[in-house]
Amino acid sequence: EAALARWRTLASDPGARYDRELHIDAGAVRPSVTWGTHPGTAIALDAAVPAPRDALDQRALDYMQARAGQPLRGSKVDVVFVGSCTNGRLSDLREVAGLLRGRHIAHGVRMLVVPGSESVRRAAEAEGLDRVFTAAGAQWRLPGCSMCIAMNGDMAAPGELVVTTSNRNFEGRQGQGVRSVLASPATAAASALAGAIADPRDWLAASTEQAA
Repeated sequence: EAALARWRTLASDPGARYDRELHIDAGAVRPSVTWGTHPGTAIALDAAVPAPRDALDQRALDYMQARAGQPLRGSKVDVVFVGSCTNGRLSDLREVAGLLRGRHIAHGVRMLVVPGSESVRRAAEAEGLDRVFTAAGAQWRLPGCSMCIAMNGDMAAPGELVVTTSNRNFEGRQGQGVRSVLASPATAAASALAGAIADPRDWLAASTEQAA
């Protein structure tokens, strides 16, 4: 409440004019993933991979084994990585736990969950989130970089596809020849459950129906 009160003091002057105004309907924003080898290659999860504009785009398509004109949704997933400093907040872990609770990740999928700090780890364990992750078949780790930069042996095998909540996806980021798809914590959790890149809204809808 105190923070909100401070933010509200930052309102624009009455009658202020701008070069441009943007209105965004947050309800219309769809989950996104990356098809290439940098964060700027993000597209809606169910959108088609764009045609290459230049040699760099073609290199990214070849490395990622992606096909222009086809969506990434449904692509087989080998590893799911949630956490580190980018999306390892307590709120992120709660979101992932909400999707995994009472479920089990798909056969053949390896999932690592890494809290962003020691304080986050302690808070998550106090809420029992770690038990939700392990019951679902995921690995609960100590805070650290882990698979974000293929550290301490946490890496995927060449050619494997990783859905990751980290902030970079360049070639070899998570291991030599590894294909990294950036996604939100919710999309990562849904993909772990499905064994393929999946829309978290489908799993959220299923949870709502079960609760009803």
